[in-house]
Amino acid sequence: MYEAVESVIQLAINKKKVLEASLLRYVTKAALASMFIGFAIIICYRLAEPFFDAKSPVTSFMSSIFFGAALVMIMFGGGELFTGNTMMFSMSTLKKATTWKDTGKNWVATYSGNIIGAVMFGLFIHYSGLYADTENSQFLMNVVGGKISLTTTQMFFRSVLCNWLVCLAFWVPINVKGDGAKIASMMLLVFGFVISGYEHSIANMVLFVLALAAPHPDAITIAGMLHNLGVVTLGNIIGGGVFVGAMYAFLTTKKQDKKDVVALETEPIIKFSAGK
Repeated sequence: MYEAVESVIQLAINKKKVLEASLLRYVTKAALASMFIGFAIIICYRLAEPFFDAKSPVTSFMSSIFFGAALVMIMFGGGELFTGNTMMFSMSTLKKATTWKDTGKNWVATYSGNIIGAVMFGLFIHYSGLYADTENSQFLMNVVGGKISLTTTQMFFRSVLCNWLVCLAFWVPINVKGDGAKIASMMLLVFGFVISGYEHSIANMVLFVLALAAPHPDAITIAGMLHNLGVVTLGNIIGGGVFVGAMYAFLTTKKQDKKDVVALETEPIIKFSAGK
């Protein structure tokens, strides 16, 4: 676990250096991350659409099974994801390897890049005509409408749970050896967050742009989307920053120096001997 923390800290330091060296390069990497999520969404939702149309009970399973491919592309393709960085920079800052100023800069840059990537990907799909026919987008519109109709409390707690699990999908593979095992653990944990119905701010960005770029019901509004993103982003920060980043920073806090412990253990014996 201690080695994993050191790995996360080094990752955060490297991200800080890339951002300081070139804002444009860093934002481009963040844009790639949301585009990778977009590719996974299209795969999953196109796969799930016929099952949804047939009212099949396996619709949720089909829409979730390959979503972990997004995280695999981000990790191995060099993307920068806001939700994962909430964990990494909280941990590195609590360990005093970075500052809260560094954390704020990173989160703003990453989130901005993720928005840019989501919009760009939405435009690509719009002009591709994949969702030009409303018969092909019923599942997408159903999911987006459901997200907007959630209460604020539901959005918040689902988003906390979501990034808790997503950041474990970053954290667990660090403790696993072998690329095959790393990929399998990522796929499993991301599948878990999607099929559970949790709320992920960057995935929602992409979904909302896709919905707006296609013919959509009047109930799907920009105001509803912005409300969802605001609440879900806050919940994601807490889920990743507190329940993974801060939690493992605390669990790996080093105890007293061994010499001090030995001194404390032997002190009563020394006093007893002196008195005798």
